[in-house]
Amino acid sequence: MVRAVAAYLVGIEMGVAEEAARAVACGIEYLHTASLVFDDLPAMDDARVRRGAACPHVVHGEAVAMLAALALINRGYGMIWQGIRRASSSRRERAGDWVDARLGTRGVIGGQAFDLAGWRGEQTAAEVSEVAARKTGDLLRLTLVLPALIGRGTEREIQLLDRIGLLRGLAYQAADDLKDVLCGEEESGKTGGRDQEMGRPSLILAEGFQATLRRFKRLRQAGDRMQSALPGSAERWGMLAPLRVTLPTSPEMVLQSVVSSAS
Repeated sequence: MVRAVAAYLVGIEMGVAEEAARAVACGIEYLHTASLVFDDLPAMDDARVRRGAACPHVVHGEAVAMLAALALINRGYGMIWQGIRRASSSRRERAGDWVDARLGTRGVIGGQAFDLAGWRGEQTAAEVSEVAARKTGDLLRLTLVLPALIGRGTEREIQLLDRIGLLRGLAYQAADDLKDVLCGEEESGKTGGRDQEMGRPSLILAEGFQATLRRFKRLRQAGDRMQSALPGSAERWGMLAPLRVTLPTSPEMVLQSVVSSAS
């Protein structure tokens, strides 16, 4: 629920009415959850476990899972509209364009289509990062910027929140690729090893473990710098702290343990 909580608290900080902030936050979480249901389907990642439980299509079948995801999308858009409809006309129009850009063919949907392309051994780190920017990054950009757009966010705050959302999203995806190697299914709560098995974009496959770890650290540091540039005290932006993803202690040692166990 880190996206929903962050969206809600950013909205409150930006002067959005509590009811509207809650509606936007819940709408974003509905859309995020729907994307996971689709992402896990056999036609996509063919995953079996998500958040420590069996995926919806495993329990209820593919047809019901797809209908459930569509219901979540429908409700998500409806709740976002409830949240933005009382904003000024100019901010409401801009917010609507932002939602379309972040979730449509230029954003999450386009990123998912790119994700399904035939990759195998032909990946570059730049291409993998592009997928992450349009999927994980765009969803976090929506999370942080939309509440500021419908509230009293200044242009400076909106620009910084946008950049933070992208950097945290890229760092999250780098961490996710690392955890796919470092963590088992029980620890991660989802099916692991799917990128290599299905030839999907992965920084590990594109540039190796150590380069991915260095990239992750650079992205996190850049996000920290961007967050420190936000106006006001660090406490004012405390709601952004959960978006700063971490890795298991000493990932190099964990990797060495994995390699030793496999040899």
